[in-house]
Amino acid sequence: MQQVLQYLIQYADTLLERYRDPYHGTPLFFDGCDSFTGNPVIWQNTDGTPWEPSNIASQQNLFRFLSGLTALTGKSQYRQAAKDAIAWHFKHADKSGLIRWGGHSFLDLKTLQAVGPENKNMLHELKHHCPFYELMYETDAAATRRLIKAIWNSHVSNWDNLEMSRHGEYGKTFDEHDFWNKPRHADLEPLREMKGLSFINIGNDLIFSAGMLYKLDQDQEALSWAEFLMRQYVNSRYPDTKLGCYQYNRPAKTAEAPSDENHPQYTFSFWGDRAQRQFGPEYGDVAKEAWVLFKMDEEALNGPEGIYGDCALTQTLLARELGDKGQQLLTWTTEGLEAWIHYAYDPDNNEIKPMFADGKDLTGHHIPRYGYYGHKGTPFTRRPLPVHVFLACVTNWVETRSEILWPAICAMAKHFELGDWTPSSPQVKLDTTADETLLLLAVLEMHRATGNQSYLSLAQKLGDNLFKRSANRGLFIASKDHIHCRFDDIEPLALLSLIAATQDQHDQIPVYRSRGGYIHGDMMMPDGSCKNTMDIKAIYSRQK
Repeated sequence: MQQVLQYLIQYADTLLERYRDPYHGTPLFFDGCDSFTGNPVIWQNTDGTPWEPSNIASQQNLFRFLSGLTALTGKSQYRQAAKDAIAWHFKHADKSGLIRWGGHSFLDLKTLQAVGPENKNMLHELKHHCPFYELMYETDAAATRRLIKAIWNSHVSNWDNLEMSRHGEYGKTFDEHDFWNKPRHADLEPLREMKGLSFINIGNDLIFSAGMLYKLDQDQEALSWAEFLMRQYVNSRYPDTKLGCYQYNRPAKTAEAPSDENHPQYTFSFWGDRAQRQFGPEYGDVAKEAWVLFKMDEEALNGPEGIYGDCALTQTLLARELGDKGQQLLTWTTEGLEAWIHYAYDPDNNEIKPMFADGKDLTGHHIPRYGYYGHKGTPFTRRPLPVHVFLACVTNWVETRSEILWPAICAMAKHFELGDWTPSSPQVKLDTTADETLLLLAVLEMHRATGNQSYLSLAQKLGDNLFKRSANRGLFIASKDHIHCRFDDIEPLALLSLIAATQDQHDQIPVYRSRGGYIHGDMMMPDGSCKNTMDIKAIYSRQK
């Protein structure tokens, strides 16, 4: 472990020395670098302009790592570097308190100007980011208070029915001192029709931010709004199965849909619920966007794992932070996970069944007509269980000891080459070749909860595999053949967490909550073509 710690220290020193703003002397970090040339990562705008991204939304795990490294080594410069970057953003917040954030707007570090892919209009976006609010609050409590309220103010457009959007506007002012003093209507209709799309990936971040404001600042009204928002998703679950939901509203129909499938807006939500349009004649009332529990496009970031992976993990960890005050959130999250595991998980093959929220297996069915979810004739297929769902299930079991989740977790562990966890003394697989970072974090959760040394031994083996895969050229990269280092990737944080566990210092390292941010929009590709894509797919996936 000492060799790994020394590598982590050297890596952090490299970032502080070489990858902070060399042009203007600000404390801001680049998002990543070319591991062969050492040059910063470039996002090529559609007009050919090269931007050198610094997106604080894509640096939250980096800041967690730096903060944890200070805790473990006693050297203050690492956490201070993260705090300095945060303080700069607070100083340059807009008049509402929002900082430049998200997939559609970031800083070009060469010019220090806010830029963004042209087709996204530089909007504020928050989707499964789970910011490092603890360090923000330590840096500037008043600015953090204002930021969280500004986020809600930007993304909630109608407080009477909780109409919201994943895209927020900058500069919307509000009364900070009386901010939460708004009516909460207990009789809101589940799956009500309204403008906007209440995607759970934005709702999750709003719930998390308000919950953390209570944790950090004892703001009881913020916690009340977090629970009220979470209740909207719970109330909109399918009544018979308690499955779902991805959103708690139906898109308002503003006009008749185009009849021509080639129309550029044919699959837009202006024309009403897209699942009902595409599947309603065959599947009836359950065919609603809110109740879709399948993923047809591997490139998409949505799907059931958004509910039962990213959100379930966030809400479980938030409940842990809140203690007794988090029990309602934990109960709702556990009920949802248990329902989904019952209906959707195939333990024999470690696969997810495609379904609507009524729980009927759609494996072998085909899309009946073209629409938002894909082309006519596309088969519904089962998909391998993602590792972040495994982490969510493990973390939830640690908090609840759910008897429904445990057999599924044991089945998942076997499939992921982690051994047989069913006996009271688990038979872990110490010759595993697994090297997935989230598996390491899941095993550390088990060790933290049980104190069983077998899990720590397994975690050390996973850590060895992970280090061999990702520690390259003094940096952390997906493999030795990958070109770019993404500073927000979680391998350094996970390895630091492992070192802390071997020293019985679990609680010294900030907890992982999210895979982090990304940039999303139109980008000029290396061949000169333009494509709507993400940096995590078009840049950080490149291999030599």
